[in-house]
Amino acid sequence: YDVGGEQRTLRWPAGPVHYYVTASAVPGVSATQLQQAVGAAFTSWQNVPTASIAYSYMGFTADLPGEDDGRNTLGFLDAPDLDRVLASTSFLVDDATGELIESDIFFNSAFPWSVAAKGESGRWDLQSIATHEIGHLSGLGHSAIGETDLSSTGGRRVLSTGTVMFPIASGAGDVSMRTLRADDIAGMSDLYPDGG
Repeated sequence: YDVGGEQRTLRWPAGPVHYYVTASAVPGVSATQLQQAVGAAFTSWQNVPTASIAYSYMGFTADLPGEDDGRNTLGFLDAPDLDRVLASTSFLVDDATGELIESDIFFNSAFPWSVAAKGESGRWDLQSIATHEIGHLSGLGHSAIGETDLSSTGGRRVLSTGTVMFPIASGAGDVSMRTLRADDIAGMSDLYPDGG
C-alpha cells in the first residue's frame, strides 16, 4: 500500500484480529452455519505453527460487509452483476499512517452455497472460499502456483492448484481448498513470523 510515496505491507498489529459475521442466511446456509464455516477458515490460518496471527469472533451483527465502520465484517451480499465474483475482500486503510483499519469480506449470494462436509455438486463450498478470502483479509495476495485453461464460456478452468491463494476457485462442490498448502503457510509465516 502506498503511504506518501512509500510502499508499506498491509498487516494487522499484534493481538487478535476481531471480526463479526452478518446475521443473514441464504438457501442452504443459515447464519449459524456461515459463522461456523468462517470460524473454521480463520482457525486454519491461526493454526499455522510458524505464524503468530490470532483471530477473535465478536458475534453476529446487522451490519453488512463494505460499510466503513471500523469493524471487520463477513457476510452475504446479493451482487448478480458480479457474475464471476464468488467473494471479495475490501480494505479501509489510513492514508497518512498506512494503518489497516478494517477489512470486510462479502460472499456473493447470487451463487449457490454449501457447508456440507464433503461438498455438494453445483454449490460453492463456503469454507474453501472463506479460507481464500481470509488470506486476503490477513494481508496475502494471490499466488501464481496453479494451472488453468480457457473454458468454452470465456472464463478460466482450474486444472491444478498448489495453494489456497490461487486466484481462481477449483469448482463448485470442491472442498480441497479448505486445507492450506506450503505456499500459503510460507506467506502467512512471512507476514506474521512466530519468534523467528
